[in-house]
Amino acid sequence: MRRAVFLVLTLLLAACQPPPPVKLGFIAGVSGRFADLGGVGRNGAQLAVEMRNQSGGINGRKVELLVRDDHQDADTARAAVHQLSSEGVIAIVGPMTSVVGAAIAPTLDENGLVAVAGTVTTTSLTAKDDNFFRVISTTRIYARNNAVESLRRFGVKRASILIDQANADYTESWMQDFKAAFEEKGGEIVSVVRFDSRQAKNFQQIASQVLAARPDLVGLASNATDAAMLVQKIRQLRPGIAITGGGWTASERLLELGGRAVEGMLVEQYYNRHDQSDTYSQFLRAYRQRFGQDPGYAGVAGFDAANVAMEAISHGATRETFKATLLKLRTFRGLQDEIRFDDFGDANRQLYMTRIENGRFVPLEYQ
Repeated sequence: MRRAVFLVLTLLLAACQPPPPVKLGFIAGVSGRFADLGGVGRNGAQLAVEMRNQSGGINGRKVELLVRDDHQDADTARAAVHQLSSEGVIAIVGPMTSVVGAAIAPTLDENGLVAVAGTVTTTSLTAKDDNFFRVISTTRIYARNNAVESLRRFGVKRASILIDQANADYTESWMQDFKAAFEEKGGEIVSVVRFDSRQAKNFQQIASQVLAARPDLVGLASNATDAAMLVQKIRQLRPGIAITGGGWTASERLLELGGRAVEGMLVEQYYNRHDQSDTYSQFLRAYRQRFGQDPGYAGVAGFDAANVAMEAISHGATRETFKATLLKLRTFRGLQDEIRFDDFGDANRQLYMTRIENGRFVPLEYQ
């Protein structure tokens, strides 16, 4: 009799327990020099998860975000994929840099996991039948349009390109696409200078090197911290030179550290910073309240990537069917724009170009 009662009580207790959480992984460089990208992307993903849980989770199950710091290192990132796989995540949100995205793509296939990346724009992953999806477009869109706008807005003809090898999958891709469009429109790339932000460096020396070919314009693809330092040195040597930055430079750190030196720069953006819609305004208030800062493009991309993953799960996606579910659904509503995946998991998103004026990113006006 006691045994039967104990069994009944055990079953009743089990019935009262909440269902196990839905586990999502998150991989990015959330510490160190690139934390303004990875850490902010994590915040966006975390906010998306918290908002989903506040509205009941996914089919009554809470969502748990398991965060792993890739330290901007390929081996660390691959190990994180294996670890998250063993912990039972359904999918991974991230990474936030192209070099890590390219590094983990084979490891995702090996583990049968899909990643929905936030800010990976390299063309090296374009049109590949793999488990790698991304919620923004590639440098083929962003860098080419940047080149055309730089020619038009600045009236220049000679450009030098300065790129960071620490994220070479992105920066080399950006350089090639910028160069192709710049030259197609009659401009000339007079030099390409490479540096590695992971190594000791002399910003004054790098600035002198990029200016040695006497360009009218410098195109810069690096993290925002180094971009700010480099622009200061470049403009100390050539105060009036035109400068344009790739999307990686476009975080709030560029404004904070660059000061007056970055005034007048053109900068790519992956989202509309001046969106006045109710949806974005609500997100902005929630993000500021939760994290005490503005989200920037990384926060928006992390938020979108996490929501895409959770939407797929709400439609019944399992780890084994995740890719098929994403391709079946195909179109997702992002925070600002529609996210539409092609057959290879590449998204086509709108480009926003800005000029830095009075310490703010101001949208370019088009006629």
